Amino acid sequence: MIGVSLAEGSMNPEFDLVLACLRWPQEAADGDRIRSLAQQRIRWQYLLEIVQHHKVVPLFFRNLQSFAGGCVPDEAAAALRVEALANADSCLRRSRHLVQLNRRFREQQIDARIFKGIPLAITAYQDATLRDAGDIDLLVAEKDIFKAGEILEAEGYRRSEPRARLTPRRLRSYIAHQKDFAYEHPGGTVIDLHWRLFRSAFLPANAGLAEAGEDWLDLATERIPTLPLQQLLLYLCMHGALDGWLRLKWLADIGVLLRTMTAEQLAWTATAAAEQQALPQFSAAILLCQDLLGSPAAPAGCLASKDRRVGHILTFSKRLMTSNQCRPVREQISSTRWFLNEWRLHNGLRYRLDLVERSLFRARVWEKVDLPDALFPLYALLSPFERLLFHLQKRFPLLQRAPADIGLAIEAGCMLAFFRVALNFLPVQKLTAWMGRPADESTSRLQGEEAQILRRVEWSIDAVVRHFPVTFVCFPQCLAAYFMLRRRHISSKLFYGVTRDANQLKAHTWVKVGNRTVVGGDVESGFTVLATFP
Repeated sequence: MIGVSLAEGSMNPEFDLVLACLRWPQEAADGDRIRSLAQQRIRWQYLLEIVQHHKVVPLFFRNLQSFAGGCVPDEAAAALRVEALANADSCLRRSRHLVQLNRRFREQQIDARIFKGIPLAITAYQDATLRDAGDIDLLVAEKDIFKAGEILEAEGYRRSEPRARLTPRRLRSYIAHQKDFAYEHPGGTVIDLHWRLFRSAFLPANAGLAEAGEDWLDLATERIPTLPLQQLLLYLCMHGALDGWLRLKWLADIGVLLRTMTAEQLAWTATAAAEQQALPQFSAAILLCQDLLGSPAAPAGCLASKDRRVGHILTFSKRLMTSNQCRPVREQISSTRWFLNEWRLHNGLRYRLDLVERSLFRARVWEKVDLPDALFPLYALLSPFERLLFHLQKRFPLLQRAPADIGLAIEAGCMLAFFRVALNFLPVQKLTAWMGRPADESTSRLQGEEAQILRRVEWSIDAVVRHFPVTFVCFPQCLAAYFMLRRRHISSKLFYGVTRDANQLKAHTWVKVGNRTVVGGDVESGFTVLATFP
C-alpha cells in the first residue's frame, strides 16, 4: 500500500493509520501495520477530525481497538467509543424505519429499491453497525415519485430539496436534470427519493427502477428489495468518480466488496462496465482501492492508469482527498473544477449538452428569484451570478450578513478582468505610469479600521480568483489590489521580484501596505526585489 503525501518529502501518519484501519475483513498483516502506525507520534485530535469528516468512525474504531487499543489515549478512545455507540443506535433505528417504510410502500403497491445505507452495510460488512448510518436512499419509478412523497409526508417528513416552489415548468426541468427529492424528518433522518441513480440520464451506468434489477435482503421480519450486488458496485464506482471521492467511506465500501465478491462476480461487473461505457470509472475505483487500501488485483479487462479518463479521475480524486489537510470541503472546490470533472467523465454529446443545460438551470436560483414560467429561460442568465454568490457565501459567511461586501467582490471582479485584458494590449510602463499619478490625500483612520479594509480587499480578490472561470496570475491581482486600496485612500506599494528555478528566471509580484502583505505574500520571501511601484 502506498502512503499519501501531503507535501513533497513528508508523510501523514494520521491519514496512513486511517487507511490501514479501513480494510475489512482484516488479516494478520493488517494488524501488524496498524500497530506499527499507532505507535508513531500521532496527533489524535487531528486524526479524530479526519475520521469524523470521512464518516468512517465505526470501522476505524473497530479495527484500531482490535489491534492497537493500548496505543490510543483515553480521551481519544472515549470520543471514538461514544460516536461508535451513537452510530449503532442510529443503525438500529434506521433498520426499524426501513422495515416500516417497506411495508407502507408494499401496501400502496409502490415498487422500490432501498440501496446504500443499511442494505449496503449488511451486504458488504455483514454488520450494519460497521458503516456510518447516513441517509436512506429509495429508488422508485418516476410515475410513483409523488405518491411515494405523500407516504413520506404522512410519516412526518417534509421536502427539503428543492426548497423552491415547483411550477410546471420548473418541475419538468428538475425531473429532466436531477435525480431525487430530499425529505427530512424532525428527528434528523434524511431520505433521498430517487427516480434514477444519477442526475444525467445520459451518464454511463445510470438506471431507473426498470433497469436497476432487483435483489432481496432479510431485515428483521421483512424482505427488503435492493440493488443486485454487481449493479451496486458499479453504482458506487460512478458515484465516487462524480464526487471526486471526497469521503473515504465510499472507497472503504468498494474495498470491502472487492475482497468479498467472487472472481466471477467481479468479471461480470467489469464486462457490464465495459458494455455501459463505465469502464474508466470502474477501473479508477479499483486502482484507488489498490493504492490506498491494498485491495486485490483488478479483474481482467480493466483499464490502466495511463488511460486518459482513468488518469483524470485518479489525479482529481487524490488532489481532493489530501486537500484541507485530508479533510476536503466541497464548497472550497470551485464550480469550474466540479463542472470540468463531470465533463471529462464521459465524452458523449448528449451527456455534455445535458450537463451544460443543468448548470444553467439550477434549482437554487428559483429560491432567490421567483420568475413566472413564461420567463423561465432567463434563469440561464442568472445562474452564473447565483453560483458565484453561493460559493462566496460558503467561503465567506460575512457576505450573508453584509450585502455591501457583495459589491466589493463585484468591484474586485471588474478590476481583475480589466487588468487581465489591459496587460494583453497595453505596455506595462503605461500601467505603472498610472500608479505614479498623484493620489488624493490619505484619510486618517483608526488602525483597526484600516486593517478591516485590508482584510476585505484581500478576501474579495481571493474570492473572485478562486471562483471565476478564468485564471488570474499575480500581476493583475496586484494591480487590482493597488487601485482598490488607492480608491480608499490607502497608500500601498507593488513589488516586482525574480528568482531562479531550474536554470530559468521566475517573476512574481506582491502588494504591501507598510509591513503587511495584502496580495501575493505566500511566496514573496523566495524572490529578490528588482523594482517597486510607485
